Amino acid sequence: MDSLPHHIAADERRTSRRIGIDSLAIVGSNDRSRTTRLVNISAGGALVGPVFGINVGDRTTLDVPGYGAISGRVARMTDDNYAAICFSPDPEFHTLCEERASELLDVINRSQMAFYNPHMARRSGQNLY
Repeated sequence: MDSLPHHIAADERRTSRRIGIDSLAIVGSNDRSRTTRLVNISAGGALVGPVFGINVGDRTTLDVPGYGAISGRVARMTDDNYAAICFSPDPEFHTLCEERASELLDVINRSQMAFYNPHMARRSGQNLY
């Protein structure tokens, strides 16, 4: 049973800061990988989509550009096929999101360039890990 007062909206229940982004990412689930859009990310999860062929409760991995794969589960699907992924606990990623969010955003954006310009990605050659 939900112990929060009814007047608190679901968006106010989150405990981690959400970082808005527009990047490509790879979601793996049900023995398939799909390239999709990373809409936002936090220490606790991410919103990606549109993505097809996955359902609420499915185990997933989200390959975050410049960081790597993070495991989790699909917590919610929207009517327009966006998936809210809840990450498995990862203290290292939690610290990165909460304390070094601008660095994470910068690395994701630079890694995104690799999709469009591999030569520039080789020259910058920076990953967080």
